[in-house]
Amino acid sequence: MMPDLSALFPDFASPAPGLADTTTPRLPPDELEKRDLANFDQGYRSGWDDAVRTMEEENTRIKSDFAQNLQDLSFTYHEAYSHILAAMTPLLDEIVGAILPAALQGTLGAHVAARMGEVAAEIGNLNVRVAVSPTELSLVEPLADNITDFPVEVVADGSLAAGQADIRFSETVEERLDLSEIAEEIRTAIAGFCSDTRRAVNG
Repeated sequence: MMPDLSALFPDFASPAPGLADTTTPRLPPDELEKRDLANFDQGYRSGWDDAVRTMEEENTRIKSDFAQNLQDLSFTYHEAYSHILAAMTPLLDEIVGAILPAALQGTLGAHVAARMGEVAAEIGNLNVRVAVSPTELSLVEPLADNITDFPVEVVADGSLAAGQADIRFSETVEERLDLSEIAEEIRTAIAGFCSDTRRAVNG
């Protein structure tokens, strides 16, 4: 018969004589649940704080980048506007130098007729002679035919430039309509606009 080995070795499952039982007491289920909830809440708050901090840093970066982009966009806009203005200036000059004079030539007869109508009451039955450049004779004659308040004669004068007309109400009274001066005023106004805008853009 084999001897009982348990009698030969100490029992480590039981506390040694003279030592207190230090085993952690088992908590009730409700206490364990409270502890787990507290640990979860602490971890959640820590994660939330990290997320908020990261979001604030990202917002700060986005605001900084957006401000820089706005500054770059402003510079790009003004630079592009300067280039557009520089490209438009020759076009405006061409309009004044080519299209506008043609438009003024087409309205020369209307200006002449309007001016003669304004003074019709003042000149009585005096004969009126309208002198224009030979190239514009056909523009003025049809409009002069509509003047019935007094006799009007339209003649060509080779000394007059295109856009000019002499209105002679008598041998001693003469008035000149020079549409080329109007074109020059518009030309000066456009040049001034371009210059002022260029200074405003470039500072």
